Amino acid sequence: MLVALATCTLLAGAGVHFMGSGNNTSTTPAAAGSGDNQSADASQQRTGIQLSLIAPDKAAEALASSGYSEKEQADILAGVKRRDLRLVAMPIFDATGTGGTVSVISGTMHRTVALQTNPTVLILPITVAGNVDILPVSDPGIVGIGSGVITMFGPQVLPVMHQGDSLGLTVIAQ
Repeated sequence: MLVALATCTLLAGAGVHFMGSGNNTSTTPAAAGSGDNQSADASQQRTGIQLSLIAPDKAAEALASSGYSEKEQADILAGVKRRDLRLVAMPIFDATGTGGTVSVISGTMHRTVALQTNPTVLILPITVAGNVDILPVSDPGIVGIGSGVITMFGPQVLPVMHQGDSLGLTVIAQ
């Protein structure tokens, strides 16, 4: 019981740390060859979000309707069984009403989503805490593409992205 309480406290503290660590701004990676920035990923601030964990015994069912190929599903399921990976559900939606298409990248997996006001649930394989990147695919225009995700604590509007932007998220599976 004490171990469970300590684990919950640790995870809650990590969530508060990640939620408060950034100023929720998207950053644009530096152009190749820029001397000021050796690595765009190292300088990018990431927004922390907590997503619902899919139980390992429900992984095959969740992957069946996820849109991954059979080989990708088999690879992901093997990672879940080895406990190297966890599956999370990430409902993503159009937060600004301007539409747009984004690419969601989690490790080696990549999903393309046309944003709608009704959330589209993506099944993502991550480690306990993993990085997920969102990139605009369609031309965001002057207004940009505004997306949001539904976290463990409710809807969270993400920063608006413009051409060339990438939005980095640190996902905690709970």
